[in-house]
Amino acid sequence: MRQECAGRAGVSRWNGPAGSLTDVPGPNPRRIGVLGGTFDPPHNGHVLAGLEARDRLNLDLVLFTVANDPWQKTGAGGIREDGLTGVEIRLAMVEAAVEGLRGLQADDLEMQRGGPTYTADTLLELEGRYPGADLLLLIGSDVAAGLDSWIRPDEVKRRATIVVMDRPGHDGGRPPNGWNYELLEAPLLEVSAVDLRGQVRYGRPIGDQVPAGVVDLIDRYDLYGAVR
Repeated sequence: MRQECAGRAGVSRWNGPAGSLTDVPGPNPRRIGVLGGTFDPPHNGHVLAGLEARDRLNLDLVLFTVANDPWQKTGAGGIREDGLTGVEIRLAMVEAAVEGLRGLQADDLEMQRGGPTYTADTLLELEGRYPGADLLLLIGSDVAAGLDSWIRPDEVKRRATIVVMDRPGHDGGRPPNGWNYELLEAPLLEVSAVDLRGQVRYGRPIGDQVPAGVVDLIDRYDLYGAVR
């Protein structure tokens, strides 16, 4: 049976390891949030999630890891039907989205590795890059229930603390039994990349939902089949 434990304001821990919310001092990033996704396009909801995680979890760094080949969307039975924007452009959009925001950083680790993107591989590489750091994997409530379907889920459990962020419209989605996790209660925006691509396709403005630099790149590369 899951038991809720007290944590920082807005954070609840469910069967989480004792002391996982303790800050570790030092000049190097000790507490690192990992926010992965296709980011096609990145939007204000992604940015707010990163900022809320940074502040409420006392993170030194939030890495926006851009999926090279998100196998759950592009593989057999994947849910993505309209093609995927090239990873270099998606990385550039994330860089534009987080520019000037303290502690938020676009990361090309998965692009450099190439091939299908598996979170277990990403966490292993981050352990090597930041030895001794606490890795917190930030996931939306819309994907939490499917963690057992991920590649090498036991490695994901071992290498990172799972932090679930309730996504509007998917409140209450939680990891399966056997997963320790923390729940980050934060105000998030109801923004969907699928909806944004559709709005661009039909010539509707999206500047109130997407950082200005991202809008510029969408226009520059003529993304999402915009009607002209």
